[in-house]
Amino acid sequence: MMSYKVIRWIFFFIFFLSLSGYSEEIPTITISPQAYSKLIIRIPPFLGDPQDESTSLLRNLLNYHLFCLALKEPPLPGQKNKEYLLKGKFDKGAFLFTFQGELIDLLEQKTIKTYRIDATSENLLVYTLADQIIKDISPYQGVSATRIAFVKRASSGDTLYLMDFSKKNLKKIRTASLILFPKFSPSGKKIAYLVFEKGTYFIEIYKLQTGEYQKMEISEVSSPPLFSSDEKKLYLSLGKHGEVNIYLLDLQDQRLVPLTSERGVHQVGSLSLDGKWLAYVGDKTGKPQVYLLNLETGKSQRVSTEGSYNTSPRFAPNKPLLLYLSGKRELIFYNLKTQEKKRLSLPYAITDPVFSPTGDYLIFKGKGGKENGLYILHLDSQLLHPYLPFSNLYYPEWGKAF
Repeated sequence: MMSYKVIRWIFFFIFFLSLSGYSEEIPTITISPQAYSKLIIRIPPFLGDPQDESTSLLRNLLNYHLFCLALKEPPLPGQKNKEYLLKGKFDKGAFLFTFQGELIDLLEQKTIKTYRIDATSENLLVYTLADQIIKDISPYQGVSATRIAFVKRASSGDTLYLMDFSKKNLKKIRTASLILFPKFSPSGKKIAYLVFEKGTYFIEIYKLQTGEYQKMEISEVSSPPLFSSDEKKLYLSLGKHGEVNIYLLDLQDQRLVPLTSERGVHQVGSLSLDGKWLAYVGDKTGKPQVYLLNLETGKSQRVSTEGSYNTSPRFAPNKPLLLYLSGKRELIFYNLKTQEKKRLSLPYAITDPVFSPTGDYLIFKGKGGKENGLYILHLDSQLLHPYLPFSNLYYPEWGKAF
């Protein structure tokens, strides 16, 4: 039977508690409604797409990147604006879908890129084209070929869903009384999560390629199941001997190795790209704070110093940066090399911030805005969008396609 302390800490990280103020001066950026000059790209219906279905999907994908504005209307004759025009055609063969076209800079009146793209499906062709366009007109990588996972909560129980970033191919993965903390493996081929079913918590891993489920009844689990870099192990928080510490679980023989052995609660957060650091939340001070555990030396160091409530540490996938949530509305970005911090102040309360696989975006659950639900934030432009504006969605996770 799971101990009261472990159950208390599971629900401590599910729901937000009361907060206090800040004690450190950090440069702050406040997100608010603002004018932003988006990159305009005009995409009239392509030849070979009479119903405008694939072309419309392409426009939607580009608009989901937030800093782009993809329009159906062609440019007005004779006008020279800082805009782009994409012209081309789709061909649907017996085995391959093909796009051929050109991207035109309307201000310079010249073609800056020609395309020929082949793919085995129409959606994959559009995803590939969208990400290539993002690369050609901006300093960013596209996220069209990525996946979003989330839990939908209802009175009858929880359902774990997976879908393409385009909002297509929605797939039901699992239903149960309670599903917590879905986490993709680094390759995107697996997703692990906690399940409460028939009075028991356990870990489950779903393999996306085969549809297989792997169930592990590890007692007193109280954290997200975090994959190691090689996907052969999981980092977990387990309640043993009256305390909650961090363990490494070998997925083959289910051997557990303790990584911390201190008093209190230690909640697994995120693994650095090089596999050297594990970010976690500990309550050594009586309140949750963010720490870094050096997996080579076994030594920990505290990172958060702002206020008394700091949670949700996440390593960026593309740079030496650690993000964590301070209070309900403040995101702290900690540079691992310089130890400098920056604060991003959001207009309403959020939980569960997660980086995109490219590191340019965050997805999180927002509460208190006009539309409660899952939001996407483009970090450089600070543009914010209600991606899935439904209040009963939880634990967003963002993984790459394979």
